[in-house]
Amino acid sequence: MIERQKIKKILVPLDGSKNSLRGLEAGVHLAKEHEASLTVIHVIHMSHKKELRQKELEEEVPPTFFLLAKKLAVKNGVPFYSRILTGDPGHSIVEYSDSHNIDVIVIGARGLSDFKKIFLGSVSSYVMHKSKVAVMLIK
Repeated sequence: MIERQKIKKILVPLDGSKNSLRGLEAGVHLAKEHEASLTVIHVIHMSHKKELRQKELEEEVPPTFFLLAKKLAVKNGVPFYSRILTGDPGHSIVEYSDSHNIDVIVIGARGLSDFKKIFLGSVSSYVMHKSKVAVMLIK
């Protein structure tokens, strides 16, 4: 008999696009169903900016991203964590997943195309091919 792997940690990259918000909803549902924690990350593409301190990063990200995510998680009794990352979005997501023992990544198929936002079209493809864990792609 094949043993089912327990899902303990779910990662949701968020940029505020409709698909990433659908990914958030799916991630919260999955976390509730499996009694898992939810980590929401936002990646700031840093190719055209100098490195910023964490406080400066928090000022750059619209707080509504994390407020909405936290509100939804709390409403569903799901442990919630958030993090702002910098660098190449796809690489940052996979690296975070690897270094934090994430079990599942729930990611939107396409996101916003502004340089300050995460590029979920090409990013989701990168994450699907490079991730060592399961990836749930949300359309």
